[in-house]
Amino acid sequence: MATVDQVIGTFRTYIDEPDQTFVPDSLVEKMLNLAYIEFRRKVTNIDPNIYSKTVDVATPTTTQVDLATLPTPILGATATNEDRLISLLSVYIHDQTNGLPNLVFNSVQSLAALQRTGDAVFFTGSLLMFNRIIQRPFKISYVPGHNVQFQAGLAPPANFIDDLDAFHDMIALYAYKQYAIADAATSQQIVGQLQIRERELIDYLSNRNTAGANYVQNVTVGY
Repeated sequence: MATVDQVIGTFRTYIDEPDQTFVPDSLVEKMLNLAYIEFRRKVTNIDPNIYSKTVDVATPTTTQVDLATLPTPILGATATNEDRLISLLSVYIHDQTNGLPNLVFNSVQSLAALQRTGDAVFFTGSLLMFNRIIQRPFKISYVPGHNVQFQAGLAPPANFIDDLDAFHDMIALYAYKQYAIADAATSQQIVGQLQIRERELIDYLSNRNTAGANYVQNVTVGY
């Protein structure tokens, strides 16, 4: 399993700054956080279900549900990083017996479409707007933010990143891009390696849920 410390070490190797003499840990943490956001965005663009989670919503009394005022808010000032909605995937009513969806609402992009589409939901601001009052509790499936802290020396489980550890070298590669912008320096070798790893990630995520090969060769050192 690739840990936070391993990603930090890989990033410092890439930028050839093994200690805090010129690059403090606070800057490393900032760059790796930005890099991990980019990594998660890359992953969810390929398979949004990798990081998906659900939240239960009680039976509403109106046609609107404010996601910032849920018991566990997923938008707004009080939403935590790990609960915050980044991308909405689906809204559905599930079967109380087997837990499977028995009604998935049609997501629309305008109020006009909301009026003319059956069983529709329109996501705007922090609101879910329906074209009728939903008389049952429902679930929201979405891609959340994260609460990974890229700080050296964290003990398990705080040093856990996610289950895509074979590709966590990409976090360090994305962080290198951030560093290169600030340092006005670019390594063609590292840029080329990132392009290779992105192609491998696409191949892996595109095939992990099929009957074909569902493994990935680990080509990183120390992972």
